[in-house]
Amino acid sequence: MKICSTIAWRCGALALLALSGTALAADARLAGIWLPDASRSQRMPPSPPYTAEGRRIVENWRATHDPIEDDPGAFCQAPGMPSLALGGADYPVEIIVQAEQITILMELHQQNRRIHMNLEEHPERAFPQRNGHSIGEWEGDTLVVDTRAIRAITFGAVPHSDQVQVTERWNVIDDGEALVNEIAVVDPVMYAEPIVLRQYYTRAAAGTRMLEYECTEGMWEDHERERARRQREAGEEQ
Repeated sequence: MKICSTIAWRCGALALLALSGTALAADARLAGIWLPDASRSQRMPPSPPYTAEGRRIVENWRATHDPIEDDPGAFCQAPGMPSLALGGADYPVEIIVQAEQITILMELHQQNRRIHMNLEEHPERAFPQRNGHSIGEWEGDTLVVDTRAIRAITFGAVPHSDQVQVTERWNVIDDGEALVNEIAVVDPVMYAEPIVLRQYYTRAAAGTRMLEYECTEGMWEDHERERARRQREAGEEQ
């Protein structure tokens, strides 16, 4: 107390350092590679609670797109959030912890998510992106992530409008050997009520590494076969 009264700034710095150390210790439990646990993870309900407008949007998409020939995934189109958080549970994720940012590297489509831990609010005019803009905070041992400014996307596991808001609650469970992400989707345009789903992961063994997800290789191979065909036909005409 005597030291604090004479060197207040140093005590404040020490208190802040102690608080930061506690937060980082909690963060560290999330760090590392996590493998999908499909046996526990939940999927979108077969009959989502669409609004009338949401149902119209989805039915129009299905009426104008063949499920195989017009599948965006075949053209390497990432579905963005919140579909990515659900489909990502079928692929490993790597979580990197830093003081001001938690980064989630998803093997699926090699997508990166940046959770800003040093912001209390989203930017007033956040640039809309497929994965939106995310800010996070700790509620005890739970990492709460709020994501907004998500571009409207009609395909994917969770079709959504540009008014969608996603809240995630990440928790390390089972004595540190498992991870659960509770995802709450609120979209007044598409859904009449919130959709809440849980995705589970197990901690990867030491030495596990993430693999590349090179979606465009097949498209390039198709191009090369077509190019070779044109060259053969051109040679035959000469």
